[in-house]
Amino acid sequence: MSAVSKQQRVKGQICLDEAAKVLAKRTWLASSSEQKFEEAAEQYQKAGNAFKIGGFHNDAGDAYRNAAKMYTEHLKNLMEASKCLKEAGHCYKKDNSQAAVEAFNSAITLLCDASRLTQAAKLSKEVAEIFENGDTDVEDTVVMAIESYEQAAELFEMEQQRSQSSQCLVKVAELCSAAKDPPNLTRAIDIYDNLGKGCLESNLLKFNAKIYFIKCSICHLANGDSVGASEAMQRYNSLDYTLEQSREGKFVDSLVKSVENMDPESFATACFEYDRITKLDPYLTSLLLKVRNTIQGEDGIGGEDDEVDLT
Repeated sequence: MSAVSKQQRVKGQICLDEAAKVLAKRTWLASSSEQKFEEAAEQYQKAGNAFKIGGFHNDAGDAYRNAAKMYTEHLKNLMEASKCLKEAGHCYKKDNSQAAVEAFNSAITLLCDASRLTQAAKLSKEVAEIFENGDTDVEDTVVMAIESYEQAAELFEMEQQRSQSSQCLVKVAELCSAAKDPPNLTRAIDIYDNLGKGCLESNLLKFNAKIYFIKCSICHLANGDSVGASEAMQRYNSLDYTLEQSREGKFVDSLVKSVENMDPESFATACFEYDRITKLDPYLTSLLLKVRNTIQGEDGIGGEDDEVDLT
């Protein structure tokens, strides 16, 4: 332990002791009681700051949570309480992700009660990222990540922050189709379909529509539904006149034909040719591996490192 850490440890403990002394005082007037809890909250925050600087993350989180308790239960100050809980969450996040999630969720509740929906949405997204990374002891972290991203998307939408909401919905679609076991490709299809159509309503975003339409069609294929993929592409071609002649549109058309003909060689060629110019990301690769499985069975699928080689 460094000299600075030792110094901050001592400083933090002094603040905790001072908070305990303040809370032990007897008061008879309401104004005196309020002052007592304000002083205690201040001491807990000072303790949290000292522990945070010293690198004692769990102790810092505990101190901030005690401050939040003062603001919530005694001072009825939701904003200060949410700030303390947010600080607690960021401290816990270093060593104790489960405690971080609990602190963040408490802050989200308070922020929603105070109509601070954008701040609540950002914390919901942060909780989702913790679950997505698998840093908690929760049994099904993928499901929890999906729920948190959905909550964040809904809150962003309420504040008309469409771009942020769309980003969260994309994460939901990716987790549903690639990480969830068994995958929920139908949910991903609905999300990509809605996002794509939404892009066409904006001159600034309409060129992004084809990205969602392509992912939607590939999800159809991964779900073993080449007819659904073909019909979806017909609809999207009528909505977006640039799609059919684009590289992406031609790529999906080749995939659909390969699946309909049960032709793994043409499927592999289509993937190879597309990947030569536009690198397939891990998510699309995982979907394409699912599609290939519908053609030649699981024996033809490579391992985790088989990200590009779909032959």
